[in-house]
Amino acid sequence: MMPTLALLEAFDRHGALLARTPVTRWPVTVGRGLDCDLVLDDPHVAPTHLRIDRAADAPRTVRVEVQPTLNGALLQRKRHGGGQRFDWPDGAPLEIGRTRIALRLADAPIPAELPLPRFPWRTLATTVALLALMLAATLGAAWLKADDASKYLKALPGTLLGLALAVGGWAGLWAIANKVFDGHLQFWRHVRIACALYLGAEAVALAASLAAFAMSWEAFSRFGPVLITPVLAVGIYAHLAAVLPRRRTGLAWTVGAMLALGIPAWLGAQWLNHARLSNQLYMSSLFPPGLRLAPAVPVPQFMQEAGALRERLDQRMTTDGESEGENEE
Repeated sequence: MMPTLALLEAFDRHGALLARTPVTRWPVTVGRGLDCDLVLDDPHVAPTHLRIDRAADAPRTVRVEVQPTLNGALLQRKRHGGGQRFDWPDGAPLEIGRTRIALRLADAPIPAELPLPRFPWRTLATTVALLALMLAATLGAAWLKADDASKYLKALPGTLLGLALAVGGWAGLWAIANKVFDGHLQFWRHVRIACALYLGAEAVALAASLAAFAMSWEAFSRFGPVLITPVLAVGIYAHLAAVLPRRRTGLAWTVGAMLALGIPAWLGAQWLNHARLSNQLYMSSLFPPGLRLAPAVPVPQFMQEAGALRERLDQRMTTDGESEGENEE
């Protein structure tokens, strides 16, 4: 019986094992042909796609020769076409068609044994904490907006149900995508991302409103949606990275490009629709007077600025009225 020199394995894009063959001699071939040592059922693979051998001058080096093929082979983000030769580093996955090839050499060191996974108490605690914080933030916001305690209590079941449906539906859709593209559901991971995304957006909105009130920096309140957008982009990237963990760099660039294009587009739309960069004319959040840090505005200056604002509003109303009259004619 010939000794096993290596083990050649094929996996699909989800990591499921498709085929496995022991290597008892060099070289070995990979392809769809039945005369290959490792036979693959992949229409994007040539009848004889790869020829794998160990170099005589370097026993630890595995050399791959790509046979005549349309799609070539992909190793560490570099594609090799038909007729090319390259060294295959130990442990690096090699992709041909829609199949990932792995090679385990008999003389390669074997990693240490890993302990069996235990119940993820820390992950459970993190999930419960994020859900509790999200629930507290939602109920607190509803309480601040309510003008009657009885109405608030009556609306409480609907608020809780809506929150559960929103989080469950959002995380469920991402979990389905995770199952389709990565082979793992990871529902609770997307729940944690959704909770962190919501809390981050609420924190940024609160900080912007508080800074606008305390320091009289109205721009923080007017452009609150612009400040929240990067938080939303980070959350979307976290969801996408969980679905496609091998494409994190490309996903980061894609989300960053969408963010860089989306913010100017939003500002441009506001300018075209309202003749200003923001759709908010005044602060929508007020805080206790004790949080004010900016010096008080003198009454004459306040009256002067209010008069100038009224003149601009009257002029705007006159312009809008003339535009409506022209449209009716």
